[in-house]
Amino acid sequence: MTLYLFTFLALLVLAITEALQGNKKMVLIGGGFLAVLAGFRYQTGYDFVSYKSFFDDMTGIQDVFNGNLDAEPGYLFLNYLFLNLGLNYYTFLLFFAFLTMFLLVKYLYRNVPYPSLMLFYYFSRFFLARDMGQIRGSLASIILLYSVKYIKSKEFAKFMAVVLIASLFHVTALIFILGYIYENHLYNGKWSQVGILFSLAVVAGLIVKSPSLYLWAIPGRYAPYFTNPAYTSGKWLMNPVLWMQLLIFFGTLLFTKIQQDEKYRTYHNLYLFASLILIAFGNLETVGGRLSSPFATYEMFVAPYFILNFTKNKLLNLIFAIGFTVIIFLLIFILSGDYQYFIPYQTLLNG
Repeated sequence: MTLYLFTFLALLVLAITEALQGNKKMVLIGGGFLAVLAGFRYQTGYDFVSYKSFFDDMTGIQDVFNGNLDAEPGYLFLNYLFLNLGLNYYTFLLFFAFLTMFLLVKYLYRNVPYPSLMLFYYFSRFFLARDMGQIRGSLASIILLYSVKYIKSKEFAKFMAVVLIASLFHVTALIFILGYIYENHLYNGKWSQVGILFSLAVVAGLIVKSPSLYLWAIPGRYAPYFTNPAYTSGKWLMNPVLWMQLLIFFGTLLFTKIQQDEKYRTYHNLYLFASLILIAFGNLETVGGRLSSPFATYEMFVAPYFILNFTKNKLLNLIFAIGFTVIIFLLIFILSGDYQYFIPYQTLLNG
């Protein structure tokens, strides 16, 4: 626990230093530290054992495509490549962590005024569950960041190329196509449209509660996610994460001019689908969480935008932004009890 609290405070100091000095290179330090934290772990975090089994069970290039290993071909090919080079799983894990953080930091550095603040928020909200657990989904979501500019420029072929690359690491990346369709073909900026979308999501959520209506259309390998109580115990409309997302989405819509900001409007519209999907998939906690994850990523842009534009006093807004991030960290990591999956933190040296 001490290590995570230290990381939280270190990223906070980097974010404040960046804001006061205007030095965006602070994010390089933060990103490097997070890559080391995720890359050097041993038996720590979600799915560590199952991911290691993919590596250990790889027998040759045929396992990338034959379906014997339950993961996407892009991820399996990287496993095969490292195995073929005579490198072990821990080297692969370190590479994967640095690749993910490199892509994230590069995007933040080039696209936002306060990249260290965004990284601080990313750590508080997503890092532990994703980059120390669901690493395939994390990399896929980060790759999708690079498709946003093609949504804005309406270059569908280039957008799809990025989405397909992301889907090589997690198939849920394909749902991001909804973001392109909405932003370029459906969005009209009216409240009535938002209301209709949420109403449709509620209706879908009610239908999802009766799997007998649609289970025939679900491939066998995914059927347990719709029927097994371990995956169907979601709180649906009582999900606290859903209400947090709604607060951020509607707060930004009501109290800022984000819809007039071309760049952040797209982030905001993409973020809308994070809540719509959680509602539409009702009590299917695992399915809803994984499908909404690529869209939830844009919270690291929308939430700070909301707070940083809340008043005309920039210093006060910065204090509010830091305070809000602290609350998110406490809710997501501490009070939820999720910290138990990440302690004790072990490396090969002490594991």
